[in-house]
Amino acid sequence: MLAPSQFRQIAWVVDDLDAAVRQWQQTTGIGPFFVGKHIGAMITDTTYRGRAVEIDISAAIAYAGSVQIELIQQHDDAPSPYREVYPVGEGGIHHMQAFVEDVDTQCRVYEKYGFEVVMTGAVGGLTPVAYVDTRAATGCMTELMSRQGPAVHMFDALVAVTAGWDGSDPIRDMATLMS
Repeated sequence: MLAPSQFRQIAWVVDDLDAAVRQWQQTTGIGPFFVGKHIGAMITDTTYRGRAVEIDISAAIAYAGSVQIELIQQHDDAPSPYREVYPVGEGGIHHMQAFVEDVDTQCRVYEKYGFEVVMTGAVGGLTPVAYVDTRAATGCMTELMSRQGPAVHMFDALVAVTAGWDGSDPIRDMATLMS
């Protein structure tokens, strides 16, 4: 049996990031959303189904209570875990994310149970990440992310900002979380 996961994030693929952020804010009132445009290069050493890839994506993140919401727009139709699930013009729930101590070890555990690791890389070159195709069991992919590195610090900064959010400045630059 797989070890229990504590999921911290639910992510959606969207066709228009700016419109999706506005819709999420109007519908749910969560925020602020931190938006990063064309940030695919932040994920280094990226392989998708065993081949080196570069994926042009933009993303927005915010918190709804203790759950991070991520909205992802892929700007091209290059092979990726996002296009594997949703073709250009379509979108919906894509993955749940959990922090793990060792991404490689957890990938091997998932593979032992018949799940395929479809993408690996490192956020900022330092935070290992992998997507595992768990759609048959959960209806979406699973993202495994190391508890170490810049991505974790960015998420911690986001939690701090969200806790004191007064509704002002609802859309912000993701780069401010890295400083």
